[in-house]
Amino acid sequence: MPVTAADFNLQGRVDNYRERLYELLVDLDGLVREQMNEVNAQKLGGSGVISYERQPPRWTLAWREKGQRRNFEVNLMAFAQGGAWVIHGRMGLNRPFRNLKSVHERDQAAIRQEILDQLTVDETIL
Repeated sequence: MPVTAADFNLQGRVDNYRERLYELLVDLDGLVREQMNEVNAQKLGGSGVISYERQPPRWTLAWREKGQRRNFEVNLMAFAQGGAWVIHGRMGLNRPFRNLKSVHERDQAAIRQEILDQLTVDETIL
């Protein structure tokens, strides 16, 4: 399901950034899904399912290990902050996403590492 302008609820001064934030959210959605798809294919053998929830934007990679009753999850959330989206994951990733070419690789690597860290922690809890 692609993101839409209804995927966030901006108020007050942030209205000045509404269109730019929407464009960033579309870019961020593509980047997060791409990284989750790669991790799903490489680490989970494609057994995971990627979902997206709105307000705040939230991506989840969920899977179930063979022989386990428990579901495992990796979660990333985005919050609007002053013309950028701030990405937050359970392991502590918390950085602005502005889709700048100069830091695109760094952002991509950070998001991928956050996904891998969460996946590793979830699998080793048992």
